[in-house]
Amino acid sequence: MKRKDVYALIDKEREYQDTTRKLNKGETRDDSEKSVCDFIIYMEYQLNKAKWEIYHYRESGALEAIRKVTALGVAVMEQNDTKPRA
Repeated sequence: MKRKDVYALIDKEREYQDTTRKLNKGETRDDSEKSVCDFIIYMEYQLNKAKWEIYHYRESGALEAIRKVTALGVAVMEQNDTKPRA
């Protein structure tokens, strides 16, 4: 898979994440309300799902979780001043 195709997958996942941030009462929670710690916890949860999928020989499920982790990494950088590599 080419890098541009991977980035397209991440963009689609971010769009999905942005449209599904609904709370129980129909309210939405903006990503700006989440701390870096919140994002790390969400990412860790998805990484644990990826490990579970691998343990059960389900590589496609693991890759789905990795796509989510990667998009969450993008989201946390969108919400915080992330400096470029020097």
